[in-house]
Amino acid sequence: MIEKQSLPSAPILIEAIRSLGYSFKTAIADLVDNSISARANRVDIILIPNEYPRLIVFDNGIGMNKKELEEALRYGTKNPLEKRNDSDLGRFGLGMKSASMSQCRKLIVISKKDGKLSGFSWDLDYVITRQGWYLLEYREDEIKKLPNINLFDNVETGTYLLLENFDRVSLSTSNLNNTLTNYMNETIDHLALVYHRYLNDTVEIYVNNNKIEPRDPFLVSNKSTMALREQNIIINNESIRVKPYILPYINKLTQEELKKVGGKEDLRNNQGFYIYRNKRLIIWGTWFRLTRKEELGKLARIMVDIPNSLDYMWNIDIKKSTVNLPDMIKKKLYASIDESILQSKAVHNYRGRKIVKDKDVNYIWERIELRDGCYEYKINRNIQQIKMLEETLDSNQLKALDRVLSIIEERFPTNSLYLDASQGKVNVEKDDDNELIEKLCYEIKENLKYCSIIGMDKKYVLEALLKTEPYCNFENLKEMFKEEEI
Repeated sequence: MIEKQSLPSAPILIEAIRSLGYSFKTAIADLVDNSISARANRVDIILIPNEYPRLIVFDNGIGMNKKELEEALRYGTKNPLEKRNDSDLGRFGLGMKSASMSQCRKLIVISKKDGKLSGFSWDLDYVITRQGWYLLEYREDEIKKLPNINLFDNVETGTYLLLENFDRVSLSTSNLNNTLTNYMNETIDHLALVYHRYLNDTVEIYVNNNKIEPRDPFLVSNKSTMALREQNIIINNESIRVKPYILPYINKLTQEELKKVGGKEDLRNNQGFYIYRNKRLIIWGTWFRLTRKEELGKLARIMVDIPNSLDYMWNIDIKKSTVNLPDMIKKKLYASIDESILQSKAVHNYRGRKIVKDKDVNYIWERIELRDGCYEYKINRNIQQIKMLEETLDSNQLKALDRVLSIIEERFPTNSLYLDASQGKVNVEKDDDNELIEKLCYEIKENLKYCSIIGMDKKYVLEALLKTEPYCNFENLKEMFKEEEI
């Protein structure tokens, strides 16, 4: 047997890594991670708009000497399984390169340590020309010509990243500067949320000299926010901290607070777990399918702190934007979920109560009595038809479905319905409408067939459907399916 070394093609692999799926804001966040891991307490992000826009990320962290910088720019400098410093926000040793090059074709990195500046560059066009893993080293006179390099004048140590040639962004727009400016505005909002615990404590982030203010999704400074019982889960001698919060009812929030929690429109979508790794927010607004998002549960948010030593269990990706909940802690979280949703419902029920006609019927529309004596109508998200649909949707599609249902609720044609009903012009179903019964019977059978495809219990679904509008309105249907073989 002959041993042969097989080296990857530099141009092809770098292009492949560029396609990991970073957005502009997640790429910039990955670069900020490096600054925080380098113990920086100030990060400056500077967008320089012109014919060929540039972006600078500068920090006052510990910096790197020439050897350390060259090693940091090598692809794959860390084993994701090795034990790291508790404050380290990296994992794969790819963040700085993969995040930067996902947005541009040229990355220049200058770092200061021991009073000396060192600089290297990854230039994809040069790599293609040379067909190899070739870094470009910068001389002192070349470093001095770089834009805003005087940022080093006021720091003993630090690191400077310069991103050039935003090829992928430029292909998607006719005005690159405007698009980058819009991306940067989205990034500001993203950083304000992702690093809100750092911004409240040890780190300042500036974008073009404007300080980013933290966006606390739990509104802990609001006196009406409820902090529930904290739970500590021990896994492999490591502690996972679980802390539920219940937001105040919406009419107790200022416009600024409403913006911090995602706005009135997305308040329901943003309920759920907020997963933090070393105080850095990774993913938020999900129950990991342990429960469903309900209108009355939208004030519940649970902070979960995990150490970087448990990364392998959570399957955190390179972009630090997705997480899978480990099976071994799922059952340990149910108590926090139940308590949080119960308290969220209590806040809503204090304001208004649901008018229930028949506890054995699942109504499509819920009639809710408000404290001022008025009523509002909400679509019942627990009806079986919606539950079956949800089983086939991913998280983004679930959010889209909820937005559609919310729009339907908000656009309920109250005035038109009242006028038509008062004139007897509203069509009402009749119990003896054989054609309608046949239609509903067909719908139930189709739903039962669909159960087999998506793996739901057909007997359970049939029982639920027969208790749900419109099927529950027809006794004939119940008789027709009484002997149905499931």
